[in-house]
Amino acid sequence: MSLMKKFQAIMDVCQTVQNVLDTIASFGERVKNTFNWTVPFLSWLAVVVLTLAMIIFYLVPPRYLVLAWGINKFTKRLRKPNFIPNNELVDFLSRIPSDQELVSCHDTSAWIC
Repeated sequence: MSLMKKFQAIMDVCQTVQNVLDTIASFGERVKNTFNWTVPFLSWLAVVVLTLAMIIFYLVPPRYLVLAWGINKFTKRLRKPNFIPNNELVDFLSRIPSDQELVSCHDTSAWIC
């Protein structure tokens, strides 16, 4: 392997690590912006869902919650054979802008006016 190929391999690994760290930081910023009320409707939705979850966790014994989760998890393919799995939390967070998106949106709004 030549020196240039090794250098290129190192650059590829560095680029991959940088992209992964950017994704992680972006999700952290989205969580922060959820509770900073950047998008008020989604923040209210998060507060209502967390409040309902708190009430359910308080009233329903953990044994029944685990039982319901297990039945749902292991019978999902039987109930819906063509089910496409998705992560609701990631879908929710993808709707909230990160800090970089807020800055770019704020900068472009100056161009529009």
